[in-house]
Amino acid sequence: MNNDVYIVDIATLLPPRYPSEEILGRIYGQPGVAGDVLTLARKVGRNTGVKTLSSVLDFSVYPEKRLISSCHTPKNWCCSLIDAVSIMLPTDEIGFLSVSYNISSHIDVLPNLACQVASERRLKLVAPPQEMPYYGCASGILQIESAVEFCRRSNKAALVIVLEQCTWACSPIHDKRDDDFRSSLRAHLLFSDGAAAVLIVPESMAGEFSSALRVVDVATGFRLGDAITMKGGHFLVGDDIKGTMPELVTSECIAPMLAKHDLATSDVRDWAIHQGGLPVLMKFKDEAILGLSDDQLTDSAASFAEFGNLSSASCFFTLRQQFERPAKEDSRGMIVAFGAGYYFGCVLYETRDGAHDDVRFSSNVENASAPRARMDLSERSAPSLVGPLSPGHRASA
Repeated sequence: MNNDVYIVDIATLLPPRYPSEEILGRIYGQPGVAGDVLTLARKVGRNTGVKTLSSVLDFSVYPEKRLISSCHTPKNWCCSLIDAVSIMLPTDEIGFLSVSYNISSHIDVLPNLACQVASERRLKLVAPPQEMPYYGCASGILQIESAVEFCRRSNKAALVIVLEQCTWACSPIHDKRDDDFRSSLRAHLLFSDGAAAVLIVPESMAGEFSSALRVVDVATGFRLGDAITMKGGHFLVGDDIKGTMPELVTSECIAPMLAKHDLATSDVRDWAIHQGGLPVLMKFKDEAILGLSDDQLTDSAASFAEFGNLSSASCFFTLRQQFERPAKEDSRGMIVAFGAGYYFGCVLYETRDGAHDDVRFSSNVENASAPRARMDLSERSAPSLVGPLSPGHRASA
């Protein structure tokens, strides 16, 4: 059996989006909060470079925690993403499901969310559903590692879903004298809500799809660290992330993988790096870290400006843009993620221009029908639609 495995579809989902300054006004403009706190939040927020943030919260009742619509429950998100990718592949061909999250509004925890979703969509899984809560922003890479291994040994498709409802943990510290005030502010300035699904198949199925990324290698790692943490219900991001995470993921994962495959950083065109923040991304330009060019960081920086930090879903939003970009030539790409724990990892992949005319595909799918064409997410049913900004009032579901 050929062990090549391919990413053949990526779907993304966002709840209502707001100008970032509006979000800050909602959470730092509450009665009883000093006016200079809101002024500081907005000033610092403008410097982050984030244009919009997404949220599942109904801000008309904030600080009460209530979803703006029942369609934004974690279970409904997962089912919507399955519906989106099942346009490409019947659900009875999916043998493995993995779901991860760090913050969510899900409260009915038994059986776990992954089991509930598999049951709801009647998936015919041949492996137990995997659920990975609280593995930080790198959980998607850990899931990819498991999914790739499953596809290699089973000849069935695997589906990875990452969902994040970071604003559900919205509990800002309003007292500037508090030692954790700035760490709390940093978290609320950056994090946003969203989800993504990645469909992975063995080579025997890959020829049925009009686009595919061949997974060359996956590497993951772990090092104890607490700069990203929850403390007394408050979400905190320390100020040394940019000095820690880029060097750590590079030295432990990226550099060894490049060396293993005899590649230089310039040999990898597309980089889908977790958007922890612009200062974090820019550290990857340092020659002592990775020495990436502005062009290599453009996609990740643009995703951060557009969506903010989507936690474990961030790198997949960037990957989807790269996946849908017409391939003009054979190229390589790298998915990179890192987060609380610290967990981190990377995926090396390759794109081939005209891949489905290659004998490697046709020899395995001689009797296959014409390649399945992807449907742009905007053509898919709600709530998978990535919608417009909410203009300063309660957004519709």
